[in-house]
Amino acid sequence: MVSDTIFWLGLSLVAGCSILDPHDMIGRQMGEGTRVPTEVVPSPPAKVMSAKARAEAFDFVWGTINDRYHDPKLNGADWKAVGARYRPLALGMPDDEGFWDLLDRMTGELRDAHTRVDSPARVEQRKKDESVGLGFSFIPLDGKLVVTGVSSESDAWWAGVRPGMILVTIEGEPAASRFAKLMADTRFDSTERSRHFRALRRLSAGDAGTKVAFTFERGDGSRFAATVARRKFTSRAAANHRILPSGFGYLRLNQWSVGVISRVLAGIEELHNTPGMIIDLRGNPGGSVHIVERMLREFFVKTTEVGRATTRTGRPVSMLFGAVEIIKLKSTIEGSEKAYKGPVVILVNSQSASGSELFAAAMQATKRATVVGETTCGCLLGYLGYSRVPGGGELAYSEVGFVLSNGKRIEGEGVIPDRPVPLTLGDLIVSRDRALEVAQELLKNGV
Repeated sequence: MVSDTIFWLGLSLVAGCSILDPHDMIGRQMGEGTRVPTEVVPSPPAKVMSAKARAEAFDFVWGTINDRYHDPKLNGADWKAVGARYRPLALGMPDDEGFWDLLDRMTGELRDAHTRVDSPARVEQRKKDESVGLGFSFIPLDGKLVVTGVSSESDAWWAGVRPGMILVTIEGEPAASRFAKLMADTRFDSTERSRHFRALRRLSAGDAGTKVAFTFERGDGSRFAATVARRKFTSRAAANHRILPSGFGYLRLNQWSVGVISRVLAGIEELHNTPGMIIDLRGNPGGSVHIVERMLREFFVKTTEVGRATTRTGRPVSMLFGAVEIIKLKSTIEGSEKAYKGPVVILVNSQSASGSELFAAAMQATKRATVVGETTCGCLLGYLGYSRVPGGGELAYSEVGFVLSNGKRIEGEGVIPDRPVPLTLGDLIVSRDRALEVAQELLKNGV
């Protein structure tokens, strides 16, 4: 979860000043790392990193986490032992991509989805809002790997792959055993749910144009083979709203981004007179904590404490000698008579993460909303931006934890729905959105 409202301060302050900017947020916005020694200037990545460059990159990642990670106990990891175990492995990797992957695997020892290392190639993709993938997703369901979503821009879609189909083989190997190997080779994460999606991304990732052969099974038991090419996909923040035939309002957003907040607020305003509102956060991986807090203000008439942030120092995240608090320890939502007063139902699933979990959990803990669907990712920590790693990669590390007003932490557990609605194979096959149906029934019955 990134705080993305502080970049403008860099226009008037010197980046990296440890007194004015102890968290180096300006430096990270300007592309500088927090622990790069003064004699080491990050440069464009070479085709093959030298042993010296690898050592500098490794020490930067290990040292930054050691010094700045939000939990001084590092989630129970023996960080010195982790560093001693990974350092020779990383320096001895035969290729650079393997080196960056091993650095990321090392950060996984913290069991924290937000703390990660991106390779130079991944950095470039992220900055372009691009990804390379196969264009479909799947989950374990009833002992099978079941397709849950397919992009209409993918080869998979045009090959006839649809939600509800069963993945039978991957490159001629039984899909279950192939994916089990991939899971075993995937770094640890906040939860097994988040680890599954990380493993899925590893399967999908690769050079655009490379292909993977699959066999799928339709609902009627027939099978077909499809060779799917990896393609570039662009992910943009989006939000939409409507009044459902039932008369209830429906609002969906796919990221907590500055780019969508105006549309979200306009949507809430247009839905203001509906007798109940459904907010769909399924598949929303998170974003800015400030955007989450801005949207929360639209649903509370009275000023309400929704939780608190925790930091390594026990102090707010601030700049300018503490004069500018970027993240306050106590999270209080100011009430407004203009706030939406009707009942609210929030839809979530296992891919609802970070900012989505913060919003859903805050609304649930204050009894302002009913949560429907599946247990969320369990990935609720905050990072303040990427640090540039010598050699061209980037590091994100968690610097803020969150505790709800009821004392509960979401990290490692997830938001547990008030009304669980598990995804079923039968519903996927017939494209039935049972969670949305349940949400409307709850609103009809006064929740």
